[in-house]
Amino acid sequence: MTRKKLIVASAVVAAALCAGVTAWHYCSGEAGQKQSAQALLAKGMADFNCNDVVKAFGSLQQAAAAFKHEGDSDGLFEATVYMAMLYDQIGQRDQAYRTLKTVEFRDVPNYKDYSSQYYLRLMGFYKSLFDRDYTSAERFTRRAIEFSKEKYPADAAYMYMDMANLAEFYIMSGKTDSARLMLDSLKRMEPVRRDIYLSEAYYCRGRLFMAEGKADSARRYLEASIGVSRRYGSFDNELMALKLMTKIDSTADDLGSYIAHQRAYDSLREKIRGNEIHYRVAMLREEHKIDMLKQESAKSRTIFLLTLSVLALVALILAAAFIYTLKRLKTRQEMARLEKQRADEAAMRERLENELLQLKMEQQGRMLDHTQKENIVMGIKLVEQGGDANKMRPLDRVLKETDKDFIRKLETLYPQLSRNDIRLICLIRLGMPSGEISKLLNITMDSLHKSRYRLRKKMGLEAGQILETFIDTI
Repeated sequence: MTRKKLIVASAVVAAALCAGVTAWHYCSGEAGQKQSAQALLAKGMADFNCNDVVKAFGSLQQAAAAFKHEGDSDGLFEATVYMAMLYDQIGQRDQAYRTLKTVEFRDVPNYKDYSSQYYLRLMGFYKSLFDRDYTSAERFTRRAIEFSKEKYPADAAYMYMDMANLAEFYIMSGKTDSARLMLDSLKRMEPVRRDIYLSEAYYCRGRLFMAEGKADSARRYLEASIGVSRRYGSFDNELMALKLMTKIDSTADDLGSYIAHQRAYDSLREKIRGNEIHYRVAMLREEHKIDMLKQESAKSRTIFLLTLSVLALVALILAAAFIYTLKRLKTRQEMARLEKQRADEAAMRERLENELLQLKMEQQGRMLDHTQKENIVMGIKLVEQGGDANKMRPLDRVLKETDKDFIRKLETLYPQLSRNDIRLICLIRLGMPSGEISKLLNITMDSLHKSRYRLRKKMGLEAGQILETFIDTI
């Protein structure tokens, strides 16, 4: 890979790393700011129990959205029930009812938050308040009582509250006898420390006595209901009890009591309305804040997704460039290998051709040498067969004509050699047997051995060196 391509690849890798760091930054930042749904639910319930309506509303709304996104039906049920209770607490009961109807009843395993029981109690109350469906109201409330007996046997306060509510539903539906039986049964129950249920029970007693025309008994129970309501901040029961008190005062022509009770009623109503307005404004602000958080979260998710898309695109480009470069590199390597293979094959062919030519030349040389030696031997044989008494002169002529280069080389290397020595060397070089040499030179074998000995000394051969081999090397 060239330097330019390395620089380009490095730039692509750097871009991919930057995109990855950006994606991690947004992802980790969003994850760090986002709380778990369970934590939001726990915070909302804690704020609800501390009467911090605004904070509870914000946490519960976020928790409900998170549970819905996660598909956690139990968590969504709990958050929705507490949201409905918040709406009820600030006087938005129609909104509370609509919120509550978005979920079905669930017997959640977490019984410490009482969400299942709250659902049954609120549904009973809203069925009677909005739908005038007292049969359904009684059914939900009886189920709440049974639920309390089964799930909270050690905490009777909730069951007592539901029994008092059921007595009121009986009164609304005209079942006064059932209402009395329920109130008598409630009276026989062991008292509990948190006796907020007495506000409702005394109110129901007051209504029953008022329906029977027993104003004094009705007044006594209604005053008791007002006292308990004020002690626990149960504004609804206090408001209803004051309303009935004004009717009793009006019937009895007790103007002073009527004015006092009417003023208390109007003051409490204005207080409730003021609190409702305050909480509604605060909750609208909280909703706006939550909407802004949602928008920021959506923006962060959009940026994150865009960053992931860019990162994926860069990764694809990088992968494509890498694959393309790798293919080109492999193609170049293959071409280089084929080129080297062709060069090696050409060199091998050239070497084989040279070796073959050398073999041919050596073969031709050997054939020439052999032919030359045969010609010399033939000439020597002709000299031998001739009738001339002096054979040396023709012999020398034959040797000189057929191998004059060798003889010239001998004379140059060894000028101390005599004509007889050169003649003997040429005959030895021709490979003639010693018997033929002695016969051709007309000397005895003994003289031939002596001539060979003298020749070794003149040529400077050492002991062990073979004369024939040495002559072939000249």
